[in-house]
Amino acid sequence: MQQLGKTDVEAAFHEMGELLYRAKKVAEIAVYGGAAILLQFEAEFRTGDVDALVSSGDHGAVMDAAWQVAERHGWLRSWFSEAVSTYLSGVGEVSLHGAYPSASRAGLRVYVANPDYLLAMKLRAMRVGSRDEVDAAMLAQASGITTFDAMISLLTRYFPKEPPDARRMTIVKQFSDSLHASPS
Repeated sequence: MQQLGKTDVEAAFHEMGELLYRAKKVAEIAVYGGAAILLQFEAEFRTGDVDALVSSGDHGAVMDAAWQVAERHGWLRSWFSEAVSTYLSGVGEVSLHGAYPSASRAGLRVYVANPDYLLAMKLRAMRVGSRDEVDAAMLAQASGITTFDAMISLLTRYFPKEPPDARRMTIVKQFSDSLHASPS
């Protein structure tokens, strides 16, 4: 499986934007998960895919451009994955990251999920002892949401129809406590 860094993701968006621009199309996507973290922070990790959702434009053209990029680089077609759509709340906020290949020749506009929404998604899916904790700590600091009560409020705000159960509350409590623990 391919491992993509920030440079790889940016270059892929540039290629997709160029393909869409040449086809006289403009599309918008929203990026979530690890790729959204890579694009917004100086993170050193790599991701196996880009979790995204085509929010406007010709869906088929976007997917075709993503597949052409995959073919060109020897990546799996699933490098650009819309599977994240089943985990979204519908009330998440995104911000414009960039236009590709350039602002004056936009074929693709890329939006990224805001840090507090990414944190809510991480808290909702967090597995103890996983990469999720590292990502969530970075997002908690970036969004200023570091207490248990603030995290539960965040989950309730973004996922009002799915309140945290006892297991999730315990995980969030352990995580928030770890953020405030003194280093040994």
